[in-house]
Amino acid sequence: MANISFNPALTTQPQSSFQLETQGYIQGISQDDPTSRMWLSAGQVASGVTQPVWGGMGVTVSVGGLNSNGQNLTQLGLATTTEIQGFTVFDQAINMQIIPGNSVPTVVAGQSAAYYLFGSNARVPVPVASGSLTALETAYTNATLYWDTSAMNLTTTSSGTTVALPSSVQVLAVDSNSKAVSYNSGTGAVTWTYGQNVALIKL
Repeated sequence: MANISFNPALTTQPQSSFQLETQGYIQGISQDDPTSRMWLSAGQVASGVTQPVWGGMGVTVSVGGLNSNGQNLTQLGLATTTEIQGFTVFDQAINMQIIPGNSVPTVVAGQSAAYYLFGSNARVPVPVASGSLTALETAYTNATLYWDTSAMNLTTTSSGTTVALPSSVQVLAVDSNSKAVSYNSGTGAVTWTYGQNVALIKL
């Protein structure tokens, strides 16, 4: 007779629920600030966006269509190689869903996402390209920065898939023990990864 592997007394916990070390950032969760919080905005993810949207992504912001809903006056698109206006965040994202198979809250086209524009002075953690971490460790806070629209991370190197960030954007800190988002374009899975390179930038 076959046995079913089941232990009703077994105690388990989600990955990384209990850690001895708590240093690090979480991508897309802005640092508490009573002034920049007033600049938190929400917009509707544009119909042309074909992938999930989560916190810590570079976005473009455009005027909504004629007679737009008052709560979604703006349309959010993903950053392009010629345009980027801010970053999405998980702040007050009560409408985001965690789809089965994913571990990250996301929204899709037609739903709303929270974001901060450049100039808001919000401090937002974003993922860093592995090759740029060392360059940022001792760099000036006003170092030239780029957003890679393909890899969806911060980099110090310009390429055919990057867009330059405004010179007012500053790097405040870098950390190699942070929590960042991993997206599998093949399966559509959006999951958290641990021990990742993340930079805290001031928009």
